[in-house]
Amino acid sequence: MSVEINFFSPIEGNFEFQLEPIFGASFTKYPKNLIEDIKNRLKPFKEKNSTMVVCGMGGSSLGAKTIDSFAKAFNKPEHQLVFLDNLDPTMVKHSLETIDWKNTLFCFVSKSGTTLETIVLLNLILKELKKRKLPIEEKVIFIGDRGKNFETLANKLGCQFFEIPSNVDGRFSVLTSTGLVPAHFIDFDIEELWEGAKEALKDKSKNNVALQLAQFKIQHLFKGRNISVMFSYGNYIFTFAFWYSQLWAESLGKEGKGQTPLKALGTVDQHSLVQLFREGPDDKIYQFITVKNIKWDLQLPEETLVLDYIAGKKISQIFKALYEGTKNALLKTHRPLVEIVLDRYSAFNLGYLFMLYMLATVAAAQILKVNPFGQPGVELGKKLAKEKLKKLK
Repeated sequence: MSVEINFFSPIEGNFEFQLEPIFGASFTKYPKNLIEDIKNRLKPFKEKNSTMVVCGMGGSSLGAKTIDSFAKAFNKPEHQLVFLDNLDPTMVKHSLETIDWKNTLFCFVSKSGTTLETIVLLNLILKELKKRKLPIEEKVIFIGDRGKNFETLANKLGCQFFEIPSNVDGRFSVLTSTGLVPAHFIDFDIEELWEGAKEALKDKSKNNVALQLAQFKIQHLFKGRNISVMFSYGNYIFTFAFWYSQLWAESLGKEGKGQTPLKALGTVDQHSLVQLFREGPDDKIYQFITVKNIKWDLQLPEETLVLDYIAGKKISQIFKALYEGTKNALLKTHRPLVEIVLDRYSAFNLGYLFMLYMLATVAAAQILKVNPFGQPGVELGKKLAKEKLKKLK
């Protein structure tokens, strides 16, 4: 097993689960034909472009962004991903000014094909492609639900369209075209990614570690610990905490229920948040996630100007000591904590993590008696923004 999970607080309670809705959820289906299709249809785009700009919001980009970050920890891909995942005008302008348009492919991702921010970016980029006399059908691809706006646009413009299954919500779609297309562009092994995901599905019983993780977190929610900290030790795994935050918040935050996700980066946040974690209110559970074996490392000289106890040591050894120190300090303060240790950065391990947390989220929703799918709470803000834009001249 490449991923080790340790619960440092007992799992209490005897929650009953309906196993079929969890292990039979739409996001658990292995898309063998899709994987082959992506490899075949993306090949000419990879030959002509060195960069893919992924334009998508939330679940349409966070999974791919996590994959991209993970890849950089163990590989130096020839192709690169750039993300336009916010509508900050300055960021958009700077990004579009710095890319090499002749060697860039634009990937627009939206299940509905009507996401406001993504449509804004689409219109900006189409305008620039026409201005530069670059062929749209060679520079643009679409990912979305079949029968929705993006498939229609793809047909109209002569562009390639990749399908997201209509029964898979955006934040659960990382193992569909949403994540697989950008992943394959940077030569991230998408078959191995799914092998890791399938590993998390092998035990389809109440003893599955994903169900244990759900029980652990929700039992503490019932005790008033309504904040779920994801403490990531490593810059290249930190993006996973962003993906997790959307998954946990948007799936469970309904009917006055839910548990607020909070991101922390080790060792940076040892110098800020840990003060609150140890001596602040006991209203949090902690998930520590780290990687055991690092591909690239550095060693200190045999003599150091100060702190002679670090002389000759590898940075990874110091990093691990700081990780263990913080984790054990929280345990001595009797904070509820689960530890996830990956043996290395790999496509397999990331696939396992994705599936582990998607299963845990659906299981947690069963305990809370909320629907983990859909996001009705975000619709009002979209409606009000649309009304305001219609009034602007």
